[in-house]
Amino acid sequence: MDQKRFEVEITFRQTLRFAVDAGNRKLAEREAMQRWKSGDDAAVVGSECCELVAVHTQPVPCDDKCLRDAHEAYRYLRDRELVIEMLDEDQFNPTVHDAVSAEDVAIHLNWRRRGEGVEGQIDIPRAARALDRLCGERRVICFTRTRMRLGEKGEIRLYCTPQHLAMLSSMIMDEELEPVGTAA
Repeated sequence: MDQKRFEVEITFRQTLRFAVDAGNRKLAEREAMQRWKSGDDAAVVGSECCELVAVHTQPVPCDDKCLRDAHEAYRYLRDRELVIEMLDEDQFNPTVHDAVSAEDVAIHLNWRRRGEGVEGQIDIPRAARALDRLCGERRVICFTRTRMRLGEKGEIRLYCTPQHLAMLSSMIMDEELEPVGTAA
């Protein structure tokens, strides 16, 4: 029997109990959420057994399909970045994002999963596989940042092209070199 490579996605839920001192219930919840996000295990007084939510297995696609996906993901990134660079007057506007996640790419390319239990879900593993391939080819840069949304913990991987990163870096350097004022 020939060996094939598979991707196995295991989704689970874990329950932690924290002991915190606070003036009221809302403050206690806020304190516990902050400790959970920062990974502070000192206040954990109990952990329930992890509960398996789902297991999804699929064969890793052939190299040709992975190559096509990488090409499509790269084209999306470059087109998006060119629009930002050409149309946005203020690249440092906080509403403009300089990098995207695999989830963003999967949503914009309308990549959906097929199969029992996952039909129609956003195909984030497909986008991550394509973006990671582009990183390996050094056509895309990957970096991580701490998750910012309420109820999220850990880091998220973000992607952009080296050209876009260089453009943003040069803008920062240009601003640092400009004189602030002239003495009279």
